[in-house]
Amino acid sequence: MDCHCRNVYIAVMTMWLPNLEGRTGPVYRAIADAIDADVESGALRAGTRLPPHRDLADHLGVTVTTVTRAYTEAARRGLTSGHVGRGTFIRGRESEENDNGLLDMSINVLMPDKEVANLEAHLMRKRVLPWTQLLGYAPKRGHLRHRQAMAAWLTYLGLPADPDHIVLTAGAQHGLATTASALVKPGDTVLVEELTYSGFRLLSQQMHFKLKGVAMDGEGLKPDALEAACRTTRATVLYCMPRLQNPTSAVMSEKRRRQIAAVAEKCRLTVIEDDTYGFLSPERWPLARLIPHRTVFVTSLSKSLFGGLRLGCAVAPPAILDRIVGAVWATMITTSSIGADMLSAWIEDGTAARIADWKRHESAARQVIARRILNGQRFQTHPSSLHMWLALPARWSSEGFVAEARARGVVLNASSEFAVGTEQPKAVRLCLGPPRTRGSLEQALTRVNECLLDRAPTARAVV
Repeated sequence: MDCHCRNVYIAVMTMWLPNLEGRTGPVYRAIADAIDADVESGALRAGTRLPPHRDLADHLGVTVTTVTRAYTEAARRGLTSGHVGRGTFIRGRESEENDNGLLDMSINVLMPDKEVANLEAHLMRKRVLPWTQLLGYAPKRGHLRHRQAMAAWLTYLGLPADPDHIVLTAGAQHGLATTASALVKPGDTVLVEELTYSGFRLLSQQMHFKLKGVAMDGEGLKPDALEAACRTTRATVLYCMPRLQNPTSAVMSEKRRRQIAAVAEKCRLTVIEDDTYGFLSPERWPLARLIPHRTVFVTSLSKSLFGGLRLGCAVAPPAILDRIVGAVWATMITTSSIGADMLSAWIEDGTAARIADWKRHESAARQVIARRILNGQRFQTHPSSLHMWLALPARWSSEGFVAEARARGVVLNASSEFAVGTEQPKAVRLCLGPPRTRGSLEQALTRVNECLLDRAPTARAVV
């Protein structure tokens, strides 16, 4: 073995090498895909130096140009950075988790980095409407073409909808705020799950209406408890999440949805159905399909696609829809036509469905990781969910556990953010989406599990 070959052999034995087995397409892309996969799995961590171009080319039996194209493609996807005279390194995506260097598991977002890189060159090129329409004021419910695209997306989610019954909103939170404004007055009582979405609790405080928690089980709202709450409160509005409820991940079966629909009919309830996580759910029928005349269906593209574009919608019967349209006009006139146009183009060309499919696959993979690391702990979740409701041992308080986890570098949500009433469960919510890689997710979950196993919590963590 000559000197050059021996040096190459030593180099490749001590550095990362791509696994190209089973990969199709051009070799340069296969190498970039291998880098992508190993960054995602945690096999390649931030700061890892990749083999020099010539060394990797010699090992794989390809040209140096092929390796150069592969590294260029990896850089385009945001995976690597090159430094003249030093080499090519894996970018520190873990450091982007939080400005304070914390692993944030408190706000559920799952960012498809590779898709973002692929879309960058086309962000402003694909348009559904001409600029003259996009830069002016939109109709109050949004441009018809954008509502048609949203209707197509709703059909994909399991709810065929008439574009004339849709109003575009600036995400689901805005949709909930405008719907609540249309249906609820200060002092009114709204029925909710006993553990409910924290954003709706904030709306109740801001808009001065009351919440009445309704008992839940593994499928969400209990029909008999809902009917009893209707009798004792005389509430006329119910807010709920039938598919992948936040924070418990409960999914209503068809039988349970029909029972809840029957109670709503009997008690003349108007239902605000929050379907933010419905795109992940195996149940393809939302509650709104059973009682469309009694339901305001609210969703957004923030979780399924991108939160930064702030686009969602409310689907409602005509009489209620007019009031929601008025609330949208009062709060922001209309939503951004530019963002709506961009997302409409992605819905029409299949990009949106492709991203949502990736998120379903990635969510399931992250559930496997979480269940493995937290094996033996008590939690409620669903194999398709992006969050877990983690029960705590008796020695912990929820707020104390959150404080201890933060001290170990992980941000979680305490039960007080979701509980309706004075009783605060000994539990926390874990969001599986925010860590940018599976490797950093494992790191965060390992720290959480270490907190659970700690037999001597600090004074701040005990009841």
